[in-house]
Amino acid sequence: MWKKMLASLFIGASILAIGSLSHANGGETSIIKVDNKVEIKAESKTETKAETKAETETKAEQSIDLSKYQITRPEKTEYELYDKVEFIHGKAPADTSIVISVYGTTDLTRKNFDLRKLPSEDDYIEVFSETITSGNLGIFKMELNLVTGINKIVISFQVEGVPPIELIVHVKAHETINNSKEIKLPEKLTDIIIQK
Repeated sequence: MWKKMLASLFIGASILAIGSLSHANGGETSIIKVDNKVEIKAESKTETKAETKAETETKAEQSIDLSKYQITRPEKTEYELYDKVEFIHGKAPADTSIVISVYGTTDLTRKNFDLRKLPSEDDYIEVFSETITSGNLGIFKMELNLVTGINKIVISFQVEGVPPIELIVHVKAHETINNSKEIKLPEKLTDIIIQK
């Protein structure tokens, strides 16, 4: 009976000593029982520092709230319009650098580009690129001058882990109105009421 109590006391003291030992060397300690003998095995954490750094960077990327980086206007990512001037509005945390690049292509080859048939990446030419900073309220805006044809707008938040936003805008040419037929307006109100 005394031997069992002494063995229990020895194991308990070993566990307490191992706990303080593992905190001192920053490693992991395990107790292995082989043939009624207790062996203490301590592992160092120096080998896993690189893994810990990579895990920390991954956790930092996961902690980025992507809902803070948005384009509020335009609401669609692909759309058509007739005006060559377009306004971009969005939100990002204060003092975030945002690069807005506009790439355009005109249909000189008569391939009839539209939103269903987009040009290849090689057909785009960079029209301009500008860096702006979001304001104190976390809002940014910019006026863009687009080209007639297909325009690709790339909004890149200069934050690691936040993907760029891409918009496709088809600027249609204004159709000419045939003014050859003149419309005569009636001179008197009675001419409208009484038709000839």
